[in-house]
Amino acid sequence: MLNLLEQGFYLGLGVLSVSASKAEEAVKAVVAKAKLSEEEGGKLSERLIEEGKKARDNFKAQMEELLPKTKIVVETNANVEALEQRVAELEAELAKLKN
Repeated sequence: MLNLLEQGFYLGLGVLSVSASKAEEAVKAVVAKAKLSEEEGGKLSERLIEEGKKARDNFKAQMEELLPKTKIVVETNANVEALEQRVAELEAELAKLKN
């Protein structure tokens, strides 16, 4: 289960990374439309990337704090089959005790 949560966590980080490249493309478009200087565009891009890193770090910190507190149980087919087998065994033992 923890592995599944970790995968979701890293998927979220991946999405944030993709968003950073999309943000850079958007900055280039804004720079072109607003006719900003190359220096101003660079500063804007750096600021957005820095804000993205802060958001990613904040997200990571929140997830690291939250994960140990979660107690999510996901039943898999293997778990269900094992439980069904155990119930059948217990029922057989109970039937023997009744006889």
